[in-house]
Order: sequence, then structure tokens, then C-alpha cells
Amino acid sequence: MRSEEELLLQKLALHGILPNFVKAEAEYEFVQQYQQEDIAYVATDEEAINTLLEKFNLKDESELSNWKNQHFLAKDTKLFLDYAHYIAKRKFVITNLLLGSGESLFLRYKDRLDRVLYRLIRVEEEDLAQHLYYSIESGEKDFGFAAQKHSCGPESKTQGIIGPVDLTTPHPEIAARLKTATPGQIFQPFVADNWFVLVRLEYRFDSEYDENTKEFLGGLLLGSKSNPLAKERIAIYAKNEQPI
Repeated sequence: MRSEEELLLQKLALHGILPNFVKAEAEYEFVQQYQQEDIAYVATDEEAINTLLEKFNLKDESELSNWKNQHFLAKDTKLFLDYAHYIAKRKFVITNLLLGSGESLFLRYKDRLDRVLYRLIRVEEEDLAQHLYYSIESGEKDFGFAAQKHSCGPESKTQGIIGPVDLTTPHPEIAARLKTATPGQIFQPFVADNWFVLVRLEYRFDSEYDENTKEFLGGLLLGSKSNPLAKERIAIYAKNEQPI
């Protein structure tokens, strides 16, 4: 007869949740075991709770109470404090992992952090694309109305507006142009996925090396560091063995 734990793992696997669960558990264990020789993690309960409040943007006792209820922590003070210390130590670990490499990592992943809002028109005929380009550039036609009337994709329903999205989302030919564009710049028609495409950058939201960015980059590093443990756990579960 299968144990409750095995049945739970089976249900997680059936619903496609097991990989994310194992990843989270592996990250949790990596953070708990993390030690830095010259700097140790030290925080009071109050400091840990404040870190948790900041992370989850909880502004008062009422919001914290609702958060506890949602996470089944309202009646378990010890588990709540343990989790608050985990969140605080996770921030401590991220800070240490990013020392000396954070800004270079930021530049490497900037395309995933920056956001662009742009307009798009795609048509089947090159002549129509060229006509629309010169009409829009001269001010004879409005890009939005031209997209609504002529574009063959779903952007016709939004007057050509797409975004904000990161620069890994658009087609590579589109992303390459948006990466160097200035707001308001429209590009001559080019081919992308068998369409003749017009693109104009509306806004660029440049990312900064701030706390949100550090959280994103730190999450990547934690995922990389804890990935071997996650793979080990998956292999153990697949063999119906007890977790370590």
C-alpha cells in the first residue's frame, strides 16, 4: 500500500507540478545549508518578518494575517518564523552570490529585463508594405489605423500595439531592430516568418540594477546552484525511493 507521501508525489507528478515543487525544495535546502566563512547569516525574528513583509509587499497586520491564512500559517507560529528566516537568509545568500558578478550578469540578461512597447504591421504583399511605410512616415496615414485595417495578425485588434514585452519575446528579426531603436523610429519593411513587416518602437523601459533586478538574477543563480540537488530528488522519486 502506497504511503500518503507517495500518493501526494504521484498527484503532483500527474498535474505537472512535481518539477516546480522539487526545484523549490532543492532551493530551500541549498539556502538552509549555505554558509559563508567570513560573514554569517544573523537576524532577529523581527528583522526576518520585516524582510518577509517587504518581499511580499505586505503593508499592515491585516494583509499579513490574510497572507498567513492563504499559506496555512495562521496557527503555526514556529513554521511562520522558520519561513520568515528562510526568506531573510535567501536574501542574504543572493547578496553574497551576486558579489563581484552581479553587474556582469545583469548585462548578460538585460534583454530579458528590458521592456519595449511597439507597433507592428504584417502583410503578405511587399508592395502594400512599402506603400504603408511611406504613407506612415510622411504622416499621411496613422500607424494604428493602418494596422487595424491591413495587419494580418491579432495586433490588428490593438491598432498594432504589442507589449510591454522583453526583447526575447518578439521574432529575432524584430527584436534585433528594437534593441537599437529610439522611440518613434519606424523601420523599412523587412521579412519575418514569411510576412512583410513594419515595426515602430513606441517606448523603451530600460531595466536598472536595482533590488528587483537583483532578486531576478539571484533567483537564476539559486536555481543553477540547487539544480543538481533537484535532479537527484527527481531521480529518487522516479525510483519510488524515500527522499533524502
